[in-house]
Amino acid sequence: MARKNGRASMARQLHRSMGALAAIFVVFMVLSGLAINHSAGLSLKEQTVSTSLLLDHYGLEAPRDIRSFSVGDDWLSFAGSQVYLNEKNVSSLGGGIGAVANEFAIVVAGTDELLMLDHQGTLIERMPWELPGTGSTADSSTGSIESIGLLAGKQVIVESAGNRWLADEELLDWQNAEELNTEIAWATPAVTPAALRTTIISSYRGEGLSMERLLLDFHSGRIFGPIGVLIYDLLALAVGGLAISGLVFWMQGRRNNKSSRKGNRSKR
Repeated sequence: MARKNGRASMARQLHRSMGALAAIFVVFMVLSGLAINHSAGLSLKEQTVSTSLLLDHYGLEAPRDIRSFSVGDDWLSFAGSQVYLNEKNVSSLGGGIGAVANEFAIVVAGTDELLMLDHQGTLIERMPWELPGTGSTADSSTGSIESIGLLAGKQVIVESAGNRWLADEELLDWQNAEELNTEIAWATPAVTPAALRTTIISSYRGEGLSMERLLLDFHSGRIFGPIGVLIYDLLALAVGGLAISGLVFWMQGRRNNKSSRKGNRSKR
């Protein structure tokens, strides 16, 4: 009898401990469920989360490196495959090499193509780099762009395949400029201003993570991946087990009360 009572006591203690844990889970599920049901009224889609750890978890990492070039009074920056003129995302470009500006345009060089922008950042033309006289698009065998600069502050010059090539005003005709002795102003990266860097990172990551999506993922456990969903399933089963065990204890208590009342009557 004592052993039976001991087991019953341990079962009740386990029931209470599991109940405390399940209560926290149930309260969270109720509150998050109510918030999700009233998402429109609470404007959860419009509210965004910009915590770095959460954005990284969702694959919205900051660019690994930002390289900026001074182009006149503006900044031309490469962030991943994106090109920014000051804070404005103006285009995409692979393998950003550098950028220069003259009175006509801003010319941006990637490893295998050039972009021509106006001074407001509008894309005028995208030009695949072809080695002059070969008609072949640049690749590892024919020669990629290695650097870009300005000659006398006006003409664009690039270095490729061990040679220098000087462009006309419209970047249509290129001539070998290996013999030129005039000083060339090559594009060199500069330290990105802190405020600009912050703006570019924010733009690169997009508008952030909506509060609605975050709550939905927390509510379902998906934010923790497959393991999170499994844990939520186990917690849901635990809540169901608590309900069943609570019902069993209640029924046992009723039977015990009836038995004790009958015993008291028989003694009388």
